[in-house]
Amino acid sequence: MPKSLLVVLTATLLLITTSVQASLHGFASSVATIAPTAPTAERPVLLWSELAVIELPAVAPEEVWVRIDLNRRELALFQGERRVLTFPYLAFGTAGANRIRLQGSSQTPIGDFRIDRINRQSRFELFFGIDYPTPEIAHEAWQNGVLSDQDYHDYQQYRRQYGRSPAYTPLGGHIGIHGLGNRPVNFHQIRDWTEGCIAVTNTEIQMLERWLDVGTLVVIR
Repeated sequence: MPKSLLVVLTATLLLITTSVQASLHGFASSVATIAPTAPTAERPVLLWSELAVIELPAVAPEEVWVRIDLNRRELALFQGERRVLTFPYLAFGTAGANRIRLQGSSQTPIGDFRIDRINRQSRFELFFGIDYPTPEIAHEAWQNGVLSDQDYHDYQQYRRQYGRSPAYTPLGGHIGIHGLGNRPVNFHQIRDWTEGCIAVTNTEIQMLERWLDVGTLVVIR
């Protein structure tokens, strides 16, 4: 083999080797970067430090409550400090989330809510409605000019008369936690599809039925 050709082949092999090593190093770095940091089954589930990003609710030692973490797309059911159930995936509003959610915005409201109604004949398998907009959110919306004086008056009057929030103001309503109904699970897992509600699978919503009741605290962050 001519010496010049041998030199070219040697240089080519060195270049390929260097490129492969660099690629492997980059892949390892990438894996290290995206290594999951979320809690695992082996980690304790009673650590309140896990809830650092969420204002800790004032709950009784055995009180059942729900934490919905939109960033993690996780629904967790607690009894006091004890985690009872965790659903690792949920879908929410197609337009994201907001503290003051408007009628028709397809946003999920953020805040502390209470379940105020349960529909067991829902087309979404089961529906646990929350009391959005709460009096605090309605007052904030009025102060910010989102609700007019008349809107706010109507809201307060409805609350006094029926003991629950109306859904006809500019803030909307009819928000809750529900299942999929006839929707396929694979569709649910690839996109957000609700008008502002929190959606889990039919099996998961059925698992919640024995725990949730009118008055149950629901924290959405």
